[in-house]
Amino acid sequence: MNYADSHVHLRDGMKQSHKETIKHGLEVARDTGVVAVFDMPNTDPAIMTRDLVEQRLRLARDANIPEVFYGLYVGLTSNREQVKQAVQICRDFFPHVVGMKLYAGHSVGNLGVTLLEEQEIVYETLSREGYQGILAVHAEKEDKINSSLFNSLKPKTHCTHARPEIAEIESVRDQITLATNYKFPGKLHIAHISSPGAVALVQEAKKTGLDISCGICPHHFIYDWDMMAEKDGILWKMNPPLRSPESRAKMFKSLLIGEIDWIETDHAPHSLKEKSEDPFMSGIPGLPWFGLFEEYLRRNEFPDSRIKQVLLEEMIKRFGIKFPKSKAKRIDRTKDYPLNAYKPIEILLNWRQ
Repeated sequence: MNYADSHVHLRDGMKQSHKETIKHGLEVARDTGVVAVFDMPNTDPAIMTRDLVEQRLRLARDANIPEVFYGLYVGLTSNREQVKQAVQICRDFFPHVVGMKLYAGHSVGNLGVTLLEEQEIVYETLSREGYQGILAVHAEKEDKINSSLFNSLKPKTHCTHARPEIAEIESVRDQITLATNYKFPGKLHIAHISSPGAVALVQEAKKTGLDISCGICPHHFIYDWDMMAEKDGILWKMNPPLRSPESRAKMFKSLLIGEIDWIETDHAPHSLKEKSEDPFMSGIPGLPWFGLFEEYLRRNEFPDSRIKQVLLEEMIKRFGIKFPKSKAKRIDRTKDYPLNAYKPIEILLNWRQ
């Protein structure tokens, strides 16, 4: 089957081509059966102006991979004029600009809009401009994050102390409140949701009529924070972090029963040096493992209809974009990346692309 990934980080054209290029990422997607990738704006510099959007889309066109649809999010700040310009960019470049991205907590890059009053400006401006598209949010509340509590010698502290579940839960609560109070006319999406408490808030908001969705990363339903207590556990550092075994199990069930809308990888390649030494970068690659994710779901009794929904169909419905259909030969591209965080699952399932 074909897949779509609504959350990838392709870094080239700026200062980070050693991590990943658009051309390489699209080639990997094609060879994996991924027919659409949506690229995030927290590059260096961040993608939040028309010129940078045009530059990014040009790189995708020049890559000439017609089997894969390339979509791009434009980043948001708390500057009203920048938000207005982002609305116009979305209107002018849709479907290739698929929506906007709000970083409600700092992660990788410099796009954090972390104060509640700054986030209010974003929602108020989007509502006044009548923006009806996707607003994807990295939801972690900054005043619930304490990065100083992270100890690289005890990587699990990233999960248990530095970025606890309450940070995500309270940020999701903020986004729902702001979207409701300002009568946000668009489609709110909580990216890489990882906490059962946050999923419960999304479900409650849906019942009140809010147009909201959420996506989950494979690492959040496959792994828990005990991975970070293993040898080389620092390599599993990501934002939001891995959660407790109990939370992981609940999230997997939420995906099965439809409380979580789809799977998105948060594909984030870094060098091993960047992962294992200061600054201990957050994120892991995920793009070439979609066949593994499909097999993992099937082995865990997901029906075929639900597998198709979470790996492709729900994204088509939500974004309203027609993706190509690909019959390209599948080629194993997992060795393209220095880190294979899914090797334990490959071994467990005896999986090969």
